[in-house]
Amino acid sequence: MRVLMLWLFVLCAALPVAAQQSAAFPRGGKFILHMTSSQDASGMADYLINPLADAFEKAGMRPGGIDAPFAVSVETGSDVGQWYGKGDARQWLYKRFVTVGLSPAEIDIEPEGKLRPAFAVKTVLITPNEDRVDELNCLIALATRELAARYVPKGQVTVDGQSCARR
Repeated sequence: MRVLMLWLFVLCAALPVAAQQSAAFPRGGKFILHMTSSQDASGMADYLINPLADAFEKAGMRPGGIDAPFAVSVETGSDVGQWYGKGDARQWLYKRFVTVGLSPAEIDIEPEGKLRPAFAVKTVLITPNEDRVDELNCLIALATRELAARYVPKGQVTVDGQSCARR
């Protein structure tokens, strides 16, 4: 019985939660977007800024200037891919992730060149194409909704992003 309860707890912790928000989430607060120099130099920031800002506005925060009390960050990536399945169902798939973070603006969220937001939600998706913009936008929105629902001042949560898979 204990094993079953533990398994259910682990399963529930990994599943996306409903659209409610954490009492600690700074609804109505102002944010500034933090993009890394590599995101900017690669052109990736062009794909991240609008969906990230839109998702935080839908969650109830507002864009602010340099005096905004919160910094929003995003990190994306994928693995090199691997074979999933057996026989005729075998496919080369990628594990893609998007991590959205929220931090007090006064802290350094990029110490030693590594992005470390105070609180973050990582969404993970197994997909045949790691470059789909629709999946990227969906993962950003999902991670932001989950961040608002699970927000605490420090920590990281990982959730399943398969609901963002192309249909």
